[in-house]
Amino acid sequence: EQRVITAFFSDVQGFTSISESLTPHELVELLNEFLTEMTDIILNNEGTVDKFEGDAIIAFFGAPNYLENQAEVACKSCIEMQKRLAELRIKWKELNKPELKMRIGICTGQAVVGNMGSKNRMDYTMMGDTVNIAARLEGVNKIYGIYTLISETTYKESGNKTMAREIDSINVVGKKEPVTIYQLLGYPEDIDERMNKTIDNYSNGLYAYRNQDWEKAGSFFKAALELTPDDGPSKVMLLRCDEYKINPPPKDWDGSFTMKTK
Repeated sequence: EQRVITAFFSDVQGFTSISESLTPHELVELLNEFLTEMTDIILNNEGTVDKFEGDAIIAFFGAPNYLENQAEVACKSCIEMQKRLAELRIKWKELNKPELKMRIGICTGQAVVGNMGSKNRMDYTMMGDTVNIAARLEGVNKIYGIYTLISETTYKESGNKTMAREIDSINVVGKKEPVTIYQLLGYPEDIDERMNKTIDNYSNGLYAYRNQDWEKAGSFFKAALELTPDDGPSKVMLLRCDEYKINPPPKDWDGSFTMKTK
């Protein structure tokens, strides 16, 4: 059936090199602990775990059980997962285990959900544009040096109980229309004054960038980096402003950036 869902994709950063540093037993033990802790949060928030692909978790909210505030619940789950993972990293560090970091992409929209597969094996799963965008956003985190990206639809429907900032408008591989992406930051009380100022500078920089005022945009992104030196999106946009000063985009540019890879 066709219905609105919020699709969720997550992946562990640098998992291949982590797995090479562990014995098979250590790897299975660490992965099982990670997957258990993360999926417990999804299930406690009425999400559906679709499947595991190695270290990746694929899940969705809003099917088979209808969830009225699914985008908000999905965002809440992401925040809880990242907070729980931060706690686990402290524990793993004390035990000399690798400290896992997870990238998440979520998108709200129409999808086909139901039992799919062969005559002998069926899975309750999801298909469609919404699903593909969520999968792409998970990977796009890498480019901006962040860990949780949500689509504009998720942002608009998630209400004001969580905080996010607009990052960019991108053309993802396999989709014609640009997608506006937001970084999920946490709950409002998690955001301190320094981060609020960083967000303001970034937002002003993004506005100037879309108006092709590279100098002004660059000064805002620099101001954001003075406040938060490790702010990945500001670093990326500052470099992009420098590139566009030399090689400007076409006159009919819509402000979006085209992703070259999945």
